[in-house]
Amino acid sequence: MTIRSSLAPAVLAAALGASAVEAQTPRAYPLPAVTTWAPAGCRGVPYVDDVMPARNAWRSLHGDVVNSDEVSHAFAPLFHEGWTAEVAMFNPTGPVFDGGGNLYFAPFVPYENVVFVSLDAATGARRWAIAGTGAPPGGSAPIVLRDPDAPPGEIVYLALYDRVLAVATDGTIVWDVPSGLTLGPDVTDNLVLGTNYLPALDAIVGLSVDGYLFAVDRRTGAPLLNQPFQLPGAPTPAGAPFALPSSVVTAAENTFQTMVDLPDGGLQEVVWALLGNGVEAANMFAVDPWSGRLWVAGTAPDAEDGTVDGVSQLGALFRLELVPSGGGYDVVEVCHRSFAGGSASTPTLTADGARIYLGDNFGKLLAVRDDCSDAWEVDLGSQIFGSVVVSVDRSEIYASTVQGITKVVDRGGSGEVAWQFLPDVFENLGPSQTNFNINLTTAGANGLVFQAGVGYVLAGTPLTVTLGVGVLDRETGTVRSFVQGGEETVAVMSVGPDGAMYLGNSPIRRLFAKALGVSPAPIRGGITKFAPDRLDLLVRDAACAAAARADNARVNYTLCPASAEADRVQLTELAAQAEVAVAGAVAAGDMAPDAGDRIAGRLERAEAGLIAAGEDARWLRRILPWTRSRMRRVCRALD
Repeated sequence: MTIRSSLAPAVLAAALGASAVEAQTPRAYPLPAVTTWAPAGCRGVPYVDDVMPARNAWRSLHGDVVNSDEVSHAFAPLFHEGWTAEVAMFNPTGPVFDGGGNLYFAPFVPYENVVFVSLDAATGARRWAIAGTGAPPGGSAPIVLRDPDAPPGEIVYLALYDRVLAVATDGTIVWDVPSGLTLGPDVTDNLVLGTNYLPALDAIVGLSVDGYLFAVDRRTGAPLLNQPFQLPGAPTPAGAPFALPSSVVTAAENTFQTMVDLPDGGLQEVVWALLGNGVEAANMFAVDPWSGRLWVAGTAPDAEDGTVDGVSQLGALFRLELVPSGGGYDVVEVCHRSFAGGSASTPTLTADGARIYLGDNFGKLLAVRDDCSDAWEVDLGSQIFGSVVVSVDRSEIYASTVQGITKVVDRGGSGEVAWQFLPDVFENLGPSQTNFNINLTTAGANGLVFQAGVGYVLAGTPLTVTLGVGVLDRETGTVRSFVQGGEETVAVMSVGPDGAMYLGNSPIRRLFAKALGVSPAPIRGGITKFAPDRLDLLVRDAACAAAARADNARVNYTLCPASAEADRVQLTELAAQAEVAVAGAVAAGDMAPDAGDRIAGRLERAEAGLIAAGEDARWLRRILPWTRSRMRRVCRALD
């Protein structure tokens, strides 16, 4: 995110000379119609066991252990900005959720001595917090898993540099153990980027920015590795300093330090870390739950760039495996694939673990086979943000860049661009202002959620003036809805089981826009909820998505019965979500009580039938057309 004023003098002059902020306004969009997107053919079948949670909410940093950035249920097709809580805390990773919708997050180096906070979904009120003991929190999001020893209970896990915690959803500490790493003097070198789950060993695994991997037993916290594993790469080159006027940098730094307990220069260090400068790993890693493989994007070994100098100019995707050795396990590198640029991409797996996707530093989407060989690459023209969505359906991939969001379809030996969404959601722009995409995207049963803004672009870096969130159609890439509000995030588009969005506020670009005097809203940290509007439309979208899924499962049942069973699970989740939304729609006046009773009855019967089919698989083939019929009735009644 190096901002070089000399490369964009006209834009910088316009920003510095702005006497008033132009009144950008979001475009008006009609009420969203039912999407035409529908599943087709056999789907990817997610791994299921007693520990892995349902996919109907955001459970870890990128949704699940494979980093799919996809949820199984529907988003609210319309949102409004609801509450913002814990505004003094900077959140670059976003919240995760338990089955009841409670939020969990790790604030980034806060002034308050806490490492782990839980919030109530309805109000944003703090439920509890866990005190810190030295390791800086906030580089990683927690992960929520089922507790098979006390169903239907859940436990939330968080890996810190020198400490790993397991906490019950009521805030009771189950265990709190050393990670095996020792804290050093530099806070940004002591961050852990990912907390993930490895089913093969029933292990909680963490990865640090300086390239150490560690693992502990999920039940007891006992260490599993004989010693933490060091990735074979070298640190990336250091980043260039900000090239803005010192008064602007100082103002941005001062505002940043109201939320983050770092010394002067901390903002520069954080930006470098976000971009993967001076580190060995800069993002989340993926777990293949079927094989037990770990896929980590870090830096390549020093010599691979042609010069042995203690600095790596190349990134690398590593396939790692844990093998028994003595009384524990050793981590072994099986293969790696080097690529241009650093280590700021997150690898994402297909549901079966057979293909891995990530971005290099120069705009290419890479598809890699499980032997680390290349399947294909597609040049998207701009560096991909963090990770991509890899859907269980139709071999669809969604990649976000500052330019927009691109849908790519994996054709096996090549990647085909289906559409590109270039944000144009704000109008009444001032001189030198433009729309741009701000964040990753998340896929759901009825669309994609995104965050876009308007402002100035300096040397390719957007400085956000005004922003908002919206929903895209998966079939066409067109905007279904958009609402202004919230704070900028460098995290993810986290989605709760209620279909609402909950964003971790982490203003970086807007700090500089604010310092330049061109972004009027106060800077704030915390978590912002975008709550559903028109809950009758949420019921409609969930039911319509369920009808389409039931129809596809019915058609393909003989060809892929495992796919049909995965669809049954998702159908059950959609029916349950719609049933809850009916009660909310009636209470909000979005649906008449008598209509609500009829619709809730159909949804309840559909859910009961789907649950029964899960208990006796012989019924599934009969239940699918029956479910499709009932879901279609609900869909049509509300369309």
